[in-house]
Amino acid sequence: MKNKVTVVIPTHERHQLLERRVLPYYLQFDVPILIVDSSQQPHQPSMDNPAIDYVHCPGEPIPHKLKQPILDRVETPYMFMNADDTLHSMKGVQTCINYLEANPDYSTALGLLFQCHHDDRSRVDANNFDLYSLPVDSDRAEERLLQDFAKFDTIFYAVSRTDCWQNTLRRMPREIVNYYLMETYIVMMALIHGKRAKLPIMYSATEAGPSINDTDPRYHCSPFKLATEARYAGEVTAVKRAALAYLQEKSGISEARARLYVDGALALYWLQDKPVKSPGDRIKNEWKTFLSKTFFKKKYKRLKAEKRAAALEQQAKDTKESFEIIGEEGRREYEQLMKRVQDS
Repeated sequence: MKNKVTVVIPTHERHQLLERRVLPYYLQFDVPILIVDSSQQPHQPSMDNPAIDYVHCPGEPIPHKLKQPILDRVETPYMFMNADDTLHSMKGVQTCINYLEANPDYSTALGLLFQCHHDDRSRVDANNFDLYSLPVDSDRAEERLLQDFAKFDTIFYAVSRTDCWQNTLRRMPREIVNYYLMETYIVMMALIHGKRAKLPIMYSATEAGPSINDTDPRYHCSPFKLATEARYAGEVTAVKRAALAYLQEKSGISEARARLYVDGALALYWLQDKPVKSPGDRIKNEWKTFLSKTFFKKKYKRLKAEKRAAALEQQAKDTKESFEIIGEEGRREYEQLMKRVQDS
């Protein structure tokens, strides 16, 4: 696999995860490792290790700290992004590479993700595979945007063709600062570049917990706020402009038609869970909130508990189905990876 794929690990002020979790795992494999570290202090063990290509870029936000290292240093035909709290199954990575090599019209491939909870690592969840494996296989780039964004599934951590990432980064607007907007931009550009495969395989194990990006609304916010708050307007406009230009180039459609697909895809993602409310809706919601804290406090507390119990029951069902999908071999791979995550 050495000449096939590069592991790219962005990190920020979490050297302990590099030392305890990520590097002990990936250094077992004969693959190029590129660490892009925006921490204030460099990680000396990575700098000193000849098996690691280490880039120190203190203070640089993630959308832009990745650009030059990936453009200049990744030489393999495939790569995957690896968060510093996550481990990818190398068997799963190889399966994805095999799929991409057999299907040149696909740009990205990934499998199932399992995550333990930061405050209770014994609790493990997985998404509903049926909903998050909708086919993204149209021969038309504009239609692939709608296929994926109908139930948004990030391909930021997928095995990707390196030229797909490099093309995306070359075109990336300098205005992008927000992490989620960067992720949205990368997904849109990858979908325009080619099809996406979601394979029924064990792919990665991670820890769902606080992110370094959570502390600053410029870097981290809900997708709904990206759609509705004026402070993100400049970034959103820049992303739309870049996606429009690339979609026109790849599909040969008019700007007006490309705009319909780009705006439609973003609306599907940003507004599907929180449709924009009218003034009447907001008044009604405030009235319900008042009642839930006063006259009907017990009733709303009970309803909230029932809703949470139903959500947990559905999550448990989804996770059980995910284990069935990956099969016995995938379950063994999962257990090895998740144990590493839980123990570190």
